[in-house]
Amino acid sequence: MSAGDAELVEVMKAVDDPAVGAIHLLWVLESRPGARKVDTRRQLAALGLPERVPLADLTPQQVDEVLSAFGRDTGTEGESGGIVVVVSGPGGVGKGTVVEQLLARDHRLYLNRSWTTRSPRPGESPDAYHFVTREEFEQRVAAGGFLEWVEFLDYLQGSPVPEPPPGDDVLFEIDVQGAARIKELYPDALLVFIDTPDRAEQEARLRSRGDDEQRVRQRLAKAEEEVARAAELPCRVVINDDLPRAVAEVHRMIEEARVTTRKGPGR
Repeated sequence: MSAGDAELVEVMKAVDDPAVGAIHLLWVLESRPGARKVDTRRQLAALGLPERVPLADLTPQQVDEVLSAFGRDTGTEGESGGIVVVVSGPGGVGKGTVVEQLLARDHRLYLNRSWTTRSPRPGESPDAYHFVTREEFEQRVAAGGFLEWVEFLDYLQGSPVPEPPPGDDVLFEIDVQGAARIKELYPDALLVFIDTPDRAEQEARLRSRGDDEQRVRQRLAKAEEEVARAAELPCRVVINDDLPRAVAEVHRMIEEARVTTRKGPGR
């Protein structure tokens, strides 16, 4: 049996066979029909897995991660259903970290990166947002380049019209007001609201990331409005009190949405 003519999941099930267990992971993944080598190596790096590890040396958890990230066909556009996922939540609850780990775990998620006129926070990744001036943002608004945008506290933020690669599912990380707008445009969108166990925990996280006193108070006050709005939509709530569990819970929701979309209504 070769990796090129068998489903990845079947290969992983056969690792007890010495001949299969000795195969390097990268060779298996690059042998999939339609696999792109650059994307495959990037995804392995994001998962923290060595390219030349023999299949037999993978832990059960690593096998699950590989199947979650690569265990689908690579070449058929739209085969998964093309879902839209919106992750929102108050400031400081860790939604950015959840999204970052989802992207590392699932190579078919395309992040529709938001534009913002605020400055990057200390230690914030330069590609966390598309950081622009207010003038650049307003020019994009005038050109009709946003699905939704809002003035939030003292800055502008918005979601550009998505241009995902063929077959990818679109992931938005936006505020709950933007989530409501995306739901209007995409009625079947999966809305996920990330929160902390309580406001005291949110406050601690805001302070730990360097927000000043005024911004902390603003975000805590805004959080109550956001929780109420999320309940109205409604969003599916995930409490981020344990990051790996929260990421796994959101990813399970995404996989369920994909299955539902493939089946279609009434099937």
